[in-house]
Amino acid sequence: MGDARNADPRRDATYVVPLLPDRGSTLVSTHDAMLPPAHGDDGSRNPVLVLSSDPLAAALLGAAIELAGLAPRFAQSAETPRNALMRVRPRLVLIDCDHEEACAEAFVGPALMTGSQVVLFRSRRTRRDVSEMAGRLGVRTVEMPHEHGSLTALLHELVS
Repeated sequence: MGDARNADPRRDATYVVPLLPDRGSTLVSTHDAMLPPAHGDDGSRNPVLVLSSDPLAAALLGAAIELAGLAPRFAQSAETPRNALMRVRPRLVLIDCDHEEACAEAFVGPALMTGSQVVLFRSRRTRRDVSEMAGRLGVRTVEMPHEHGSLTALLHELVS
């Protein structure tokens, strides 16, 4: 068995269009983001932890984060949001409002205490209303923009 990074990237790839610049379909390898940093990625880019109950939404956000020049990070298989937070030590945590474990005061409060900025994101399909919790904890809730430029501007605003 060879190194996972040397495997054919098309094997586990997904073609995605939303949130990316209008250049047609783009090949995005969704499994590489969960591997340790590759040679040359010294972690100097700002890590952004994405916690979502929807793997496709997480992959799309990860692609947009990468295009914004930041370093997307995800919870590993069977890793709790809290353990992912402690492993990654991100500057920014993006939490899907439908993620039962991460989008709760029991996680958001400790995440804020680590010095990470926390943003709750929702889409038109979001089922939970977390506005009361967000207001109480002083965290921002954003509707995911449909255009890549809007998301890039939002990401840069949040990490600056």
